[in-house]
Amino acid sequence: MTKHVWFINAHPDDFNPGLGLALVLRDLAGDTVHAADFNRGERGLIQEGVSMDVCAATRVEEERKVCAGLGIEPVFLPAIDGESYASREMCEHIAELFTQAPPAAVITHWPVDVHVDHVMCGAAVFGALRLTKIPTEVYFYRQNKQCRNFAEDIYLPFDEEIMAKKCELLKLYVCQNGAEISARERIEDTYNGYRCGAPFAECYASFQIPLAGQNSFFTDLARARGLL
Repeated sequence: MTKHVWFINAHPDDFNPGLGLALVLRDLAGDTVHAADFNRGERGLIQEGVSMDVCAATRVEEERKVCAGLGIEPVFLPAIDGESYASREMCEHIAELFTQAPPAAVITHWPVDVHVDHVMCGAAVFGALRLTKIPTEVYFYRQNKQCRNFAEDIYLPFDEEIMAKKCELLKLYVCQNGAEISARERIEDTYNGYRCGAPFAECYASFQIPLAGQNSFFTDLARARGLL
């Protein structure tokens, strides 16, 4: 039975801390990956004098290129960059996505984040799950320095092949300095790998309390990869 895994990001390019996981899932060809962006990052180039419409079009196109590398098409929700809220309407939009492809796991933003759009995005995910009542596992990724008091309890190890592909995709976020994002993620993933005894790794925090002897999305993933 196909399992659906949803990445719900606030902006295009917020996929960066979870691309390793998405690539691992793609290569296993057992789970279906989905990506949705809360908004189009309309204000991401405002300091350069670029209009919101032009910026949105640029970032949407870059996100589509990154997702094409995963073999998927991203969904763009109707929030506005810098004006995003976990309204009933936004929760219903996400709930509709979850109803069409019920998630086995959802990966989204850590609730204690300095970017309010990230906080609202994560809150809307929980609002959607409340509406649908779909039992699923929820995990948070660490958005580098923007997270506060991140409590990682899961490491996803991977090799140079995945790391190189992740960096290649990150460089496609050209308007958001993708080369710098790529270099930063390589450093962070190297450090995470050191902490778990692997070449590279991404770290995640689980919302649900792990129960002794109970399988989870990540334990099933490790088993599928021959790590358990």
